Amino acid sequence: MDIVLWIIVAALFAASLIAVFFPVLPEMLLLWAGFLLYQFTIAGSGAGLPASFWWGMAIMTILLYGADFLTNAYFVKKYGGSKWSQFASIVGVILGAVLFPPFGIILFPFALVIIVEMIVQRQPLEHAVKAGVGSVVAFLGSAVMKVFLQIVMIVWFFLAI
Repeated sequence: MDIVLWIIVAALFAASLIAVFFPVLPEMLLLWAGFLLYQFTIAGSGAGLPASFWWGMAIMTILLYGADFLTNAYFVKKYGGSKWSQFASIVGVILGAVLFPPFGIILFPFALVIIVEMIVQRQPLEHAVKAGVGSVVAFLGSAVMKVFLQIVMIVWFFLAI
């Protein structure tokens, strides 16, 4: 039975990494499901994972959730976007993930930043597109950061057991 449970844990970890690029899947829930499955089934009545592991995972989870929003705002600003565009990129990530996954998480921030730059900020199309490209760069940077942090979390899990 333990072999089946370990296969499920491994599948949950793999799915969490895949979910970075398909925001329909909740990557953190999948990762935590693997941790909790181990804790309450495989570890059984043993000590299980230490409290330091759970605190560390909680902090890293907060970092992962913040990665999308902060990275998006940072890169939009770096590519010349205004404060309004930074806000639009965050709204775009949320709307895109909910309304048109998985591509919406790239397309919605890109489109909203261009619209805000052109209409609200009265910037030329070239400037608006450059700021919009910042939102795409942000998604890619965020994805790399999320995969890295998830791998760190998975390695930490195996070291903790």
